[in-house]
Amino acid sequence: MAVNFKNDYNTIADKRILEALVKYSGEKNIGYGEDIHSKELNDMVNNILGKDVDTYVLAGGTITNVIGLNQMLRAPYEAVMAVKSAHINVHETGALESTGHKVIYLDNIGGKVDIRKIEATYKMYADNHMVLPKALYISNATELGETYTLSELKEIYNITRRLKLYLFIDGARLPEALVSGGYTLKDIAGYCDMFYLGGTKLGLPFGEMLVIINDELKRNFKYMLKNRLGLFAKGFVGAIMFKEFLKDDYYLELARREKEMADMLREGLDRYVCYRNETNQVFLKVKTNKLKALNELVLFEVWEDLGEDSVIRLVTSYATTKDEVLECLEAFKYLGM
Repeated sequence: MAVNFKNDYNTIADKRILEALVKYSGEKNIGYGEDIHSKELNDMVNNILGKDVDTYVLAGGTITNVIGLNQMLRAPYEAVMAVKSAHINVHETGALESTGHKVIYLDNIGGKVDIRKIEATYKMYADNHMVLPKALYISNATELGETYTLSELKEIYNITRRLKLYLFIDGARLPEALVSGGYTLKDIAGYCDMFYLGGTKLGLPFGEMLVIINDELKRNFKYMLKNRLGLFAKGFVGAIMFKEFLKDDYYLELARREKEMADMLREGLDRYVCYRNETNQVFLKVKTNKLKALNELVLFEVWEDLGEDSVIRLVTSYATTKDEVLECLEAFKYLGM
């Protein structure tokens, strides 16, 4: 069987997370996030961040992006700014735009927003014949696995303050960014209005924890959550998982495992690496005529067809082993790539 590097959500869940669910499997809770576990999770996050925030566990990244951004974009003429490669633009089937909000394209440097172009793009939307930019969306880590530096996040946040824009951080792979970037969740909370911590891609059966920092956005959020189909009846399930995820910084331990395996891949396949990053996504430029044979030994995503060459993506997960990495490296060697 081919070794699987196609994505980082190809197993059911990390054992420690499952054990936490089993521990409370017979417990009876009230529903819709009004339970003790949801309260304890919120208190836990408040303590970690050192500020009063609201937390909600949602099913996955797309619904979290849609609901979070809809809370920011209240009027139908309000729009969000994002790079062309942004997940909300490319990989979410127009989910946000189906709610009536335009995505304004920003110039990018790799997968990051070109900070120099934020204000200039904002000023292009100058009157009521155009949509009104109301929010800026960034991913950390980016779609190309890059991590924003803390100074970059500060600069972006200061620009959004000046322009009276909300800043939303897609954190589907935020734990990976924290490990690579050398900063903390508390740092993130200081430089945005809303972010989420991804669990789906890091050992949880499902779930993203949305954190609302800006008091304006907390108001009536539960209405938006229900209206946009995001409210879980069994809210305590997500809360139990994220309490264990955050306990003793376990989520960072899982992210470090991924990074270690990805670093091994990058070192062994350095001659093929085309997009440089330090997280768990490894992008390689290989000959297109080798893809079929390689795919029989290694599962991967074809990221870009360049004709004679192709860019493929290998992704490590918390469950990736050294033996799997060595098997992948051996496959490249065997095929003479």
